[in-house]
Amino acid sequence: MLRSFLFSIVFWPIFVAYIALMYPLAAISSSRVVLLTVYRPVTRWLLFCLKRIANVGYEIRNLENVPTVPCIIGCNHQSTWETFIFSLLFDNLSIVIKRELLKKPIAGMYFRRIGCIPIDRSSPISAIKTLVKRGGEAYRIGKNILIFPNGTRGDAANQTEYKSGIYAIYKATGAPVVPVKVNSGLCWPHKSFRKAPGTIALDFKDTITPGLERAEFFAEFEAKMG
Repeated sequence: MLRSFLFSIVFWPIFVAYIALMYPLAAISSSRVVLLTVYRPVTRWLLFCLKRIANVGYEIRNLENVPTVPCIIGCNHQSTWETFIFSLLFDNLSIVIKRELLKKPIAGMYFRRIGCIPIDRSSPISAIKTLVKRGGEAYRIGKNILIFPNGTRGDAANQTEYKSGIYAIYKATGAPVVPVKVNSGLCWPHKSFRKAPGTIALDFKDTITPGLERAEFFAEFEAKMG
């Protein structure tokens, strides 16, 4: 608990100060500039504080499974950790987020600047239409699309079911899908202040090729996720 407390008083104030300081630059910069000057530095700061203060490390497994062409990255969702880490691994990335995040005072602007795809989770039909339209636009300009198909964070033991959004983008774009499994909830549980010492693993599974029907797709996705 002491390490968790120290992490909070060291990481979050500097995180907030930095994104506030960079706000004027980010407001007039391209998504790539915002990624390089804001998103990646705060991600490195997060990883440094987790390791040095909370004794939480990480490892990336099988990154070579990501194809050289744009793809859809489908990752299970357990904590805040995975909302940061992908910024270090991909240069061109559009992230599917809940629309409410755009209303946050400073963070909302950053989500817009890096090209996130906001969806209304209260309206499934509207959400699917937005995913298909905005996801297709991002894919056509060469961006990878990151989606958390659970729709919300769950704990390490009980993941929520996968929603249909990932299949909608897959079918509409004809893009390959890379399932990614993370166990961040073991070290940074959802809705918990405590950080448990350990190593977070982010594991890239074999690619799912385009052209599968819905039942086949989810059967293969779930099998790869284990």
